[in-house]
Amino acid sequence: MGDRHDSSRTVQETARVILRYLRENPDGATKDQLSQRAGVAGVTVQRALKYMRENWDAPLEFRHGSKHWHLLDRHFTLPLTDPEPEDLNAVVFAAALLAPVADEELNIRVNRLIEQMDAAVEERRQNADTHKMRPRSVTSTVTTGSMVDSRLVSKLVLAIGKSVVRVEYDSPWSGTRKTHDIEPWQLRIHDGSMYMRAYSRTYSEARSFRVTQILHARVLPSEAPRAVIPPKHKLWGNADGGFGIDSDRPGVATLRIRGGVARWVSRMQWDPAQQDRWIEARELLERTVPYHSCREFARRLLSIIDGLESVEPAELREEVLGRTQGFLERVASRASE
Repeated sequence: MGDRHDSSRTVQETARVILRYLRENPDGATKDQLSQRAGVAGVTVQRALKYMRENWDAPLEFRHGSKHWHLLDRHFTLPLTDPEPEDLNAVVFAAALLAPVADEELNIRVNRLIEQMDAAVEERRQNADTHKMRPRSVTSTVTTGSMVDSRLVSKLVLAIGKSVVRVEYDSPWSGTRKTHDIEPWQLRIHDGSMYMRAYSRTYSEARSFRVTQILHARVLPSEAPRAVIPPKHKLWGNADGGFGIDSDRPGVATLRIRGGVARWVSRMQWDPAQQDRWIEARELLERTVPYHSCREFARRLLSIIDGLESVEPAELREEVLGRTQGFLERVASRASE
C-alpha cells in the first residue's frame, strides 16, 4: 500500500515536471529527454504521460515522425498542483474581493486554497529572493456588502443549467415572502451584493433575485429545466447587469455635480455609455448616463447629494426629492416627539 502511494506521488511529481517543460518548449521533447529532465526512468515518464492524459485531460500529442511529445495548449495549467506565482496572485486578489460578501465558512475554504497554492509555489521556488505576493497582503471592504450562505450558493451554482430549484424569497420591495420555482442561469456580485438570474416558472419570465433574500432553496429532483438560457449579452436583460440589476422605469440621466464630489465622480464608471464634460474646469461636471432602474439610480445619487446641483429627467429628480423629503419628515417627526 505504501509503495503504491509513493509511486503515485513520484508519477504526479514527474507529470508536473513534464508539464512545465513542455509548456516552455513548444518544439516538444522525446521520452528520453523528459526522462533526463525529470531524473526518472523512462517507464515512469510513460506512466506520468498516461496519468496526465487520463487524470488531467492534458492536451498531449505524440508525433511518430519525430518521436516527440507536444503540449498542444501552452496555456494549459493546473493551479492546485502546478501553480505559477501569478496564479497565486490572482487567487489572493479574488479572495480579497470575495471576503466582504462571503460567510466565514467560505472564506476559510478560500484561505485554505491559498495556503495550498502558496506551499506549492514555495516548493518550486529556486531563488529565495524572488518577490511574491503573500496571502493577506491584499484586503478589501465593501460598505454595502451583504453576507451569503456558502452552502446555499453552492446549491444554486450546482443547479445552473441542469436543475429546477424551489426558493422562498423575502421580497425587499413588497415586504412579502413568495415561493418561486426557478431555473438558475447565473450568479453575479454587483455593488457588494450577490444576485442570481433565473427563469421563474411561477411567473413565466426571467427574474433577478438578491441571494441574501433567499431564505430556503430545495432542488426538485423530478423536474428538468425547460427554458432556453439567453445568450451571454442578453442574460440579464437587454443591458449589462454589471451596471444595474434592478429594472424600473429606465431612462437617461443628465446630472450636474460640483466641487470635490465632481472630481471624485469623474474617475468612476457608472455605465460604459456615460459621457462627461466639464462646464467649469474641474469644478462643475455634467454627466449624461443611462440607467436601468429609476429607484436604484436614485439611491446612488443620494450618496453624492452634497455635490449634486441638478437632476434630469423630472421622473428621476422626483424620485430623489421624494426619498430626501421622506427622510427629512421622519427626522422632524422624531425630533418633535
